[in-house]
Amino acid sequence: MIKGNKGEWSELYVLTKLLADGKLFQSDLNLNKDENNYYEITKVYKEESTSMLEFDRDTEVNLYQITNNKRTFLKKLTVDYFTNNCPVILNGIIQGKGKSFSIESSNDFLNEIEVNKLTALSTSKSDIKLRIYDYRLAKETDLGFSIKSLLGEDSTLFNTGVGNNFIFEIENNLGISLDDFNGQTYKPLGRISKITARLKKIIDSGLEIKFKEIQSKQLWRNLKMIDGDLPEILAYALFYRWINRDSSLTNVANMLEMNDPLNFYDGEKSNQKLYEYKLKRFLAECAMGMTSETPWHGVYDATGGVIIPKKDGDIVCFHIYDFNLFREYLIKNTIFEQPSTGEDEKKPGYPRTRKGTKKYYYGWLYEETDKLYFKINLQIRFK
Repeated sequence: MIKGNKGEWSELYVLTKLLADGKLFQSDLNLNKDENNYYEITKVYKEESTSMLEFDRDTEVNLYQITNNKRTFLKKLTVDYFTNNCPVILNGIIQGKGKSFSIESSNDFLNEIEVNKLTALSTSKSDIKLRIYDYRLAKETDLGFSIKSLLGEDSTLFNTGVGNNFIFEIENNLGISLDDFNGQTYKPLGRISKITARLKKIIDSGLEIKFKEIQSKQLWRNLKMIDGDLPEILAYALFYRWINRDSSLTNVANMLEMNDPLNFYDGEKSNQKLYEYKLKRFLAECAMGMTSETPWHGVYDATGGVIIPKKDGDIVCFHIYDFNLFREYLIKNTIFEQPSTGEDEKKPGYPRTRKGTKKYYYGWLYEETDKLYFKINLQIRFK
């Protein structure tokens, strides 16, 4: 029996819904369908472990299997068959419990359409591949799309990892021991994060905080690939996020524009919004497949864009043609997440050692080679 999380089941739902409707609608900035702007679906491709399934849609759906470049006809299915199974999968996703679950009511459907796995191969740059008729070009085109599902919990745009720690150097004249500092700030008064409390205490002590490096050299290179200023911009963005207790990407972008930490504007007024633009580029690259540890080459010319299954079951997309709209949507609908710090509650300032805990290891003051450092982890999700 096939199991998966809500995001993985969403990939099957998108396949089923697109074959049922035969159209993929462009989204506006608020995720509403643009009824006058859509792409006609003529084929949907589904990667299996050792083959490719091809769903050829017309008045009916012809199913083919492609193995070693050999295309074999398997069966003919009605469009209504996919239409009838859409609500079954949707309800199964909404009602699914736990990190991984099965949808028993879809077992027969999965067997009939010859699907043995929910997700695309890990080596694939896209979650689903489509052949669409593009009215702008007046031709059919094969394109891959990423899927960012809103059917379950808010999905992550940029996943975390130990390498996502941004490392800041602090003057080494704290005045108290590290153990005292970390212990006194582990559970601050009021509804305030220990990360905010510690950064504020460092600043209130008159100490200067400087960005030093990113823990992952690969992430640093990926960011430099997009824009040479991104490592520093994201470092300041994370700093402002915690100091001002505001996780909104839009609001943090405004803070960057106002404070101009990289001195782009040299004290002059400008309406270019360099920080906002560079953050938007970063978010778009994340949506198109950039991760922390896989080398990013900035190549996605075979990618159509992003498909978003909404909570009401509708599906909309942002096509690569409409990247300005897509970038605006991303920055308005994402926040900086707080992953588990991995700090030992019984011994603040030291990592947890018990098994089964997430080990991102950031958010406290530590010392190396007579210098003090502080790490802030980067993760971004949809709000």
